[in-house]
Amino acid sequence: MHSSYHLWYLALLVLLIVVAGCGLGLGTVPVHGTVKLDGQPLAKATVQYLALDPGGKDALGTTDANGMFRLSTLEPGDGAFPGKYKVVVRSVSEADPNVVSTTVLEAMQAASSSRKRAGGSVIIPPRFSNPGKTILEQNVPSHGDVVFELQSE
Repeated sequence: MHSSYHLWYLALLVLLIVVAGCGLGLGTVPVHGTVKLDGQPLAKATVQYLALDPGGKDALGTTDANGMFRLSTLEPGDGAFPGKYKVVVRSVSEADPNVVSTTVLEAMQAASSSRKRAGGSVIIPPRFSNPGKTILEQNVPSHGDVVFELQSE
C-alpha cells in the first residue's frame, strides 16, 4: 500500500512536468503580417489585436516602411495568445503625440480620442481604425500569412 502512494505521487509528478513542458497551448504564438492600404504597404501604423475571448490579452504591433508588423503581448515580438481577436489599424498620426500610453488600452483610447491629423497624413476609415466599428477579425494562430488589405473608399 505504501508503494501505491509512491506510484501515485510519481504519476502526478510526471503529469505536472508534461503539462508544464507543453504549456497546454497557453503561451504566445508568433504573429506577423502585412498591412496594405489601397494596395500599397501602410507604414507607421499601429496594429492592435483586441481579445474577444474571456480572459484573453490584447496584443500590439507597429508597421515598418514595408507595411510589415510583428505583435507583442508580454514581451517585444512575442506574438499573441491563441484565440479570436478584433483588429484595429491606425496611422501613427491618428494618435495624440503628447499622450504617453503605458498599456494597449490606453494607446487605443488615446488614438480614438484624438482626431488631429497633420497635413498629408494617412487617414484610415473607421471600419478599420475604430474599435467599435472595425470589421477586421483574426484568429490566432493564423493559417498562412496575415495580410490586411484595407481600402480607403
